[in-house]
Amino acid sequence: MSERATRFPANFAVVLRKGPDLFPSMICNISTGGACLLGIDWAERGHTFIVDYDFGQTRATVTWKTGNMAGVKFDDKLSDAGVQSIRATQLKAS
Repeated sequence: MSERATRFPANFAVVLRKGPDLFPSMICNISTGGACLLGIDWAERGHTFIVDYDFGQTRATVTWKTGNMAGVKFDDKLSDAGVQSIRATQLKAS
């Protein structure tokens, strides 16, 4: 069994791209392998989309869903520097 990457709290605005449609969302926690997103009541388990953030983008797949909150797995892991950039934004907002 693989070890789950450490998750860190976040409060980071992103845009989700599904075809031509754009949806605002917030990352509420982040790891190199995935995130918890808020404000995506339109998504269902198994949906894929692009998570677009200030310094790049990655494709993600919904792995679980509750109300307007969903966990996603990134197709390509974020770098430690990418996670730290999102964490730094959270630390400034505190």
